[in-house]
Amino acid sequence: MSDSFRVLSAMASLSLIGCKPPPDAPNTLESLAAYLFEHAADDDPDALKAGVENLDRWLDGNLAEARDGYTIHTLSTDAIDGVAVDPVHADGLVGAAVATTLPKGPMRVARALTMADPTKVFPDTFMVYERDWLDDPSCFVDRECGSTSLHAHTVSAYPMSLEVASDIKAEYRWVELDDGVAMVQRTWLRRPAEVSKDWVAVPAQFFLSVNLPQRGKTRRLQTTWIAAELGDTPVPEATALNMVIDSMVSSDEKLSEWMR
Repeated sequence: MSDSFRVLSAMASLSLIGCKPPPDAPNTLESLAAYLFEHAADDDPDALKAGVENLDRWLDGNLAEARDGYTIHTLSTDAIDGVAVDPVHADGLVGAAVATTLPKGPMRVARALTMADPTKVFPDTFMVYERDWLDDPSCFVDRECGSTSLHAHTVSAYPMSLEVASDIKAEYRWVELDDGVAMVQRTWLRRPAEVSKDWVAVPAQFFLSVNLPQRGKTRRLQTTWIAAELGDTPVPEATALNMVIDSMVSSDEKLSEWMR
């Protein structure tokens, strides 16, 4: 799980000094991330499996660089249309991707993300996390079902009395590989977030995580695309992207602590 809105916390407390942006992602990674988001809920799993396997091979030779994070520029129109988000809200998307390694395998990751209380797993992120499951999550974590999904209402609090209320949809899916099982999660804002300060708006946000088995651990790629409007606040885009990467790494640190 990644709460990309933690970037707003950082923005609220920044000294507003510019910094170097994360490097642009290689075309392969950028295309793969958008492709996987688009095909995450396909009825036929073949396209998703092929994408996950390609990502696994790409990470074999690029994991060290991906740990530092990349800028991601594109999310396809087809992917946005496929999750019923008004394209006008997604204008100006900018994103970031980062790879991490978690101490447990994808099945344990899936159980932590679906069955545990997010306010306990990520105590510095959520004030409120109310789930409305659209099917049975226990069926999914027991691998008796191939997927599960939910609607959720979340509230996060930040410095300067900034609060962000979000209504999201999250989908989780198993992907059977030759050497184990991977888990793909995609999440998006169902409508623009409600922000307590008029100098911040978050009309759209999309998130993808791919959790790959690796000798009892999880090799995990997270990608966040976000459209954030900051009014006259002079926060450089480079700073915002670095904060998105930091927030994804921090969430994985919390997740790792929870699973140990």
